Amino acid sequence: MAGFVYFTDEQKQRANEVDLEDFLSRQGEKLLKSGGEKRLASDHSITVRGNRWYDHAAGTGGCAIDFVQMHYNSTFPEAVTLLLGGEQGQAYRASGPEREKEQKPFALPEANQDMRRAYAYLTKTRCLDREVVSAFVREKLIYEDAKYHNVVFVGYDAGGTARHAHKRGSYTKGDAFKGNVDGSDPRYSFRHLGKGNAVYVFEAPIDMLSFITMHPQGWQDNSYVALSGISAYAMLQVLEDQPQTDTVVLCLDHDPAGIENSFRLADAVKERRQDVRVKMLQPANKDWNEDLKAKNGMEPIPAKEHPGITECRAWCETLKRTAEDISLKYATAEYLKRYHCEMYQTLKKETGMEQLEDAFDGDGLILAGVAVRIMERYGRELGMDAAPGQIIDNLCGRYRPHKDKGNLKSRLVDMQNAFESVMECFAGEGPGTDKEKETLIKKCVGLTMECIRAHIYVAEKLQVQKQEGGMGQICSQL
Repeated sequence: MAGFVYFTDEQKQRANEVDLEDFLSRQGEKLLKSGGEKRLASDHSITVRGNRWYDHAAGTGGCAIDFVQMHYNSTFPEAVTLLLGGEQGQAYRASGPEREKEQKPFALPEANQDMRRAYAYLTKTRCLDREVVSAFVREKLIYEDAKYHNVVFVGYDAGGTARHAHKRGSYTKGDAFKGNVDGSDPRYSFRHLGKGNAVYVFEAPIDMLSFITMHPQGWQDNSYVALSGISAYAMLQVLEDQPQTDTVVLCLDHDPAGIENSFRLADAVKERRQDVRVKMLQPANKDWNEDLKAKNGMEPIPAKEHPGITECRAWCETLKRTAEDISLKYATAEYLKRYHCEMYQTLKKETGMEQLEDAFDGDGLILAGVAVRIMERYGRELGMDAAPGQIIDNLCGRYRPHKDKGNLKSRLVDMQNAFESVMECFAGEGPGTDKEKETLIKKCVGLTMECIRAHIYVAEKLQVQKQEGGMGQICSQL
C-alpha cells in the first residue's frame, strides 16, 4: 500500500468493532463452536467472540484491528481497510454490546450406578489396561455418567476439590461426543501427580492412559497431565504444584497441529521455569492410542509430519551441497550483494510461482550458501571449527513452525532487513574485533533462516496450488 493513508477516528472505531465471527466466515475461515466462543479450525489456540480474540497458546489477545494485523501479517492501514470492506465495499456486521454471561458453577455430572459401558469402551475399544483404568477409578478420577453413559475424566486441585471434568462418549459408532463440563477450570484438567521429577504432557486423557498402559513400569512415580485442549494452563499448574519438577516431556499428537503446539508449550515452560528441561516424545502413529491399537493388531491412523519441518530438512540437505561448492574466498560482502540482487531481479518479473521458485531455490540458495561460508570463515578466526554441514544442521534445528507465519510481502521485508543488517557489519573496514565478528555471524544466521523460511513458504504454496489444480499468481503481493 503506497503512500500515507489517513483514517478518521470514526473509521478506526468502526473497524475495531467489526464482529470477527462474521468477518472470518466471509474470509472463508472455518470456525468451531467452543462454549460461548468460536475457535479457528486453522489455529485451535485462537478463539473469537464479538470483536474480541484471544490466543490461548501465546497468552495474547485484543480487538479486531490487531487480530487482522497478527493473523494476516498486515500493516495498520491494510488491516483497517480490510475490516472496512476495502474497495469492494463489503460491510461486516458490527459486534453488539458485550453481554455479561453468567458463569455456570462447576458441577460433576451425576454418576451411573456401575461402569460397565465405560470399562468396555476403555479396555476393549481403546485397548487400555484394566489395572491402569482401575487405579484411576479408585482415585475417583474416572467414572461413568448416568444420563449419557459418557466416560468422565475428573481433575482435582492440590486440595482435593474437583475443578475440571472432561466427557468422552462411550458409543463406538460415528464420531463420539467429547467436551469439557461447563465451569471447568482449565488449570486442573485430568492428571496424576507423582513424587518424581518428570511431568508427561498429553493432549487427551485416553492418550495419557494409553502411554501408561504401554509404559507401566513405576508409572505412579511420575506426573502426567492431559490438557483436554491445547492451552498451557494445566501443564503450568502442574509445574506450580510440583516444584521438584526438572523435566517436562511433551507427548502430543504426531501431526502438524501437535508438533506446532509442542513448540508453543516448550516456549511456555521456558518462560515459567528456566531450570526445567523440555523433551519432545512422539508416538509412531497419530497418537498414543493409535500406537496401542497397532500393538493390539488393529489398523492405526498414521502419523503426519509437519510439512514445514520436512521442507526445512530437505532444503538444508541441498544447502549443504551448495555451500560445499562455494570456495571460502567467495565468503564476502560482494558475493552476498551479488546474489541478493539477482534474486530480487528474478522476483521483479512477477509472472507467477515459477519465479518465486527460481528466486528462492536458485539465487536465494546460493545467497544462503555464501552466508554459511561467511559464518565458517569468521568462526574460524574466533577459534570455532565448524564445517558447513554442522552449521546448517544447527540452522535446521532452529526452525520453529509455530512462529513461521506471514504472507509473501512480510517475508520479503524480513529478508531485506536481515540482508541489510549483515551488510552493515561490513561497513567501513569490516568486522575486525571479536565482538564485530560474533555480531556478523549472528546476523548471517538470521539471513540464512529467512532464506530457509522463504523456501518453505514457496514449497507449501506450490503444493497447495498443485492440489487445487492451478498455478495462480502470487507474485502480485510484491
